[in-house]
Amino acid sequence: MAALSARASEPCRWPAAMPSPAVVLVGEIHGTDQAPAFVGQLACAASADGTAVTVALEISAQEQPRLDTYLVSAGTPAARAAVLAGPFWTRSTQDGRSSTAMLALLERLRRLNADGRRITVIAVDEERIGARDVGMAEHITRAVQPGRRVIALLGNVHASQRLGRPNLPDYAPAGYLLRGLAPLGVRVGAHGGEAWVCAPVCGVRAFGQQRVSRAPIGYAAGDRAQSGYDGDYTVPVYTASLPAVGVVGQAAGQSPALR
Repeated sequence: MAALSARASEPCRWPAAMPSPAVVLVGEIHGTDQAPAFVGQLACAASADGTAVTVALEISAQEQPRLDTYLVSAGTPAARAAVLAGPFWTRSTQDGRSSTAMLALLERLRRLNADGRRITVIAVDEERIGARDVGMAEHITRAVQPGRRVIALLGNVHASQRLGRPNLPDYAPAGYLLRGLAPLGVRVGAHGGEAWVCAPVCGVRAFGQQRVSRAPIGYAAGDRAQSGYDGDYTVPVYTASLPAVGVVGQAAGQSPALR
């Protein structure tokens, strides 16, 4: 896995023109290489001056002990096998939250720690039926501390700071519940490409132009009231990131899902 060999000490910069508050919510389409890599870049840049950084991931909270162990490990094949042995990584329906790109992000954060950075990783999905966003918001709120930065990677529905969805006007996403923390909401978009998505069956889906398709590469401010985000971080194309433990009992579906 080539991405796992990248040195954490590689140069990294906070995106030009992108604000850098204490809390950043990154909204993604699960199953791309680009969104986890972007979060790795942010964590690297935010921690470069010695600042403590917490990276919050939309992973089952039951995986927390395995994540903690991996983050302080030597990153050996045995250590990777141990973290991937958890039920979140081995469940029959593998969406993009358990992808090779997510594993690569964990490895980059582990290497940053090995290089002397102060980074923690928290799994924020309590998987509460009907209240997942409440659980995510509670975990992220507890992580906010003086002098610490928090960077959360969530599905682009959960990270939105706008109340309601089509046919669900009272739906309160985690981003909306966290509005009191004055987070920066950033949606990762692309001009096209592919992602591994589940809708509900899983497979690689091609994407045409996105809503941010005319935006320049990099960060551009947006209209939170309209989109639920303060801005977009646009990449040229998405590339699909498959499950880290392989594709088990899944078939290709027909249409992508924004999760």
